[in-house]
Amino acid sequence: MRKVIILLGFLSFISCQQTADVTTENINSIFQSKDFTIEYILNDDTTASMSFIEDYIVYKKAEEVVRRTITYDEALLINDFIQNQFRFHNDSNSETPAIIILNTAKKVTLKIPNYEMDYRNLINKLDL
Repeated sequence: MRKVIILLGFLSFISCQQTADVTTENINSIFQSKDFTIEYILNDDTTASMSFIEDYIVYKKAEEVVRRTITYDEALLINDFIQNQFRFHNDSNSETPAIIILNTAKKVTLKIPNYEMDYRNLINKLDL
């Protein structure tokens, strides 16, 4: 029984998601997995997410879920948005608002104040 508990503890340890430093290398490694999620935490009450699996996007917010194929141009819009927001990250900022980029292995949290208007513009351009 003791061996089973140790084995389960070891498996849960190695399967845990790693919180990574906010670097372009870490963000790009998540994007390269082609199976990742971007969470948009706008305030304590408002969170939305975009999950990407191959050519599909699943956009979730409190009121709805949208699932459809994503075009190359839309992917570029999202990438440009993340690149533009990346420069405003500061570890001394609050955890809210934030943009979290994650996959099953890695998680990067961008602490970015006042990005809601840029986020709303992105959502409008993507027609989500």
